[in-house]
Amino acid sequence: MNKLTHRLILVTSLLFLPIGFQPIFAADMPTSEIPAMGKVNVNSADLDLLSSIKGIGAKKAQAIIDYRTLNGNFTDLNDLVNVKGIGESTLTKIMPYLSL
Repeated sequence: MNKLTHRLILVTSLLFLPIGFQPIFAADMPTSEIPAMGKVNVNSADLDLLSSIKGIGAKKAQAIIDYRTLNGNFTDLNDLVNVKGIGESTLTKIMPYLSL
């Protein structure tokens, strides 16, 4: 077999991976990217859950918890811009993963 034929066979075999491999790939995805997970409630989530959202690290998660402790529960997700480290662009990115 020549190199081109060998490469075509390799690429074709990769396209037809058994369906059984799909859960392995899904398990490797970050929690915040799995749509079935649902949304994270910013009024009740702990540090680990908040920091699992793509775009929120441990510092921002702690800032959310601190803000909520001082000011009470959020009544509107847009109020997250009042939290240190969260601006309009960050809020836009994380909004699909949040709920009240």
